[in-house]
Amino acid sequence: MNISEKFKSIQGEGVYCGTPMAFIRFQGCSVGKKICTVCDTDFEHRHSFRGGGTFTGHDLREWSQGYNHICLTGGEPLDQEYLKTLYEILIRDSRMIHIETSGTKRIPDWMEEEIVDHKRIWLTVSPKPGYLKDVIDLASEVKVIVPGLGNTTRDWPTLSDALQWEEEGAVVFLQPRNDVLSVDKGNLKFCIDACAEYPSLRLSVQMHKILGVQ
Repeated sequence: MNISEKFKSIQGEGVYCGTPMAFIRFQGCSVGKKICTVCDTDFEHRHSFRGGGTFTGHDLREWSQGYNHICLTGGEPLDQEYLKTLYEILIRDSRMIHIETSGTKRIPDWMEEEIVDHKRIWLTVSPKPGYLKDVIDLASEVKVIVPGLGNTTRDWPTLSDALQWEEEGAVVFLQPRNDVLSVDKGNLKFCIDACAEYPSLRLSVQMHKILGVQ
């Protein structure tokens, strides 16, 4: 598998904020930066100096030993041909696998079973234009980026969408669109004010950027 980077750090987003995780970032994304024009993640290339390269599932299992939580991110993990094989290798150690997706790819049957029946996959959906409602409904948590990662607001989830998904039973976070290394104070204030007005929503701040860690 082509891995853009891999590293061990503290999860800075969502329900598991503060949890030590081994992060595996796949190269490539079917949504891409033509849509996410201000994406803060460099997933397009393999960065050997950040642990990237071509690895087998067994390589990644060995590298992540000692961590109970492994985050498969990107890019888009659901683009990966051998995702099920990697999952089956990693799960042998009874660890929680976190998968972060754009919501634009259908969830395969095997993964839905692991999410719903066995609770061994934590599915984080950060909806991008073209997201599928079925994926939102299956998500363990939904992160709505404010105001989206594009130059326009067209087709990006809105506050109204976030409230609707929460009303339907989803765990929904508002997360400010931030710079690569720092938090955007204006977007953060909007999210804080929105959560204060609608306390059923939650705030995700990308804590790793505040802490100054990868």
